[in-house]
Amino acid sequence: MNGIGRLLVMLAIVALAAGCSRHVISEDALSAVDLPDGYRQFIQDPPANIGKTVLLGGFIAENILTREGTTLKVKPYTLDRQGQPRRLIHDGEEFLASTDRFLPPDRFGEGHMVTLTATYRGLESREEEGRIYRRMLFEIGEIRSWPPPAHYPYGYRYPYRIY
Repeated sequence: MNGIGRLLVMLAIVALAAGCSRHVISEDALSAVDLPDGYRQFIQDPPANIGKTVLLGGFIAENILTREGTTLKVKPYTLDRQGQPRRLIHDGEEFLASTDRFLPPDRFGEGHMVTLTATYRGLESREEEGRIYRRMLFEIGEIRSWPPPAHYPYGYRYPYRIY
């Protein structure tokens, strides 16, 4: 292979590598993030982070549709460099992510993974199955959905692992 051929191959490799390293959240949304290290940085002092924007990711446990919009119950996951959820944060608490927009259950339903920027609004109490639960409430800024992970061969989802 001559010098021009090698140069073209090298340029193609660089172009492919550059395209693969882009984050799934837009640059504008990422520039508004106050806590770029995500959930782990946020959870160190939640009351001090009210009103701050966080980069989050996780597994959708439930999609709640109302007239006011959509609320997602999300189990927190760590994110890779591109923003794709990778591993469950075992000591992390399930949180609520709310928006006044309609998020369709076929893209943002139970079992899907999400990456989002969200502003922390505080704790919210909700009654579920006769008990009151207090969960952290975030207001969604920008959100990206990932297809649900493959099902375990025995027919049920195991939300703590990506297959």
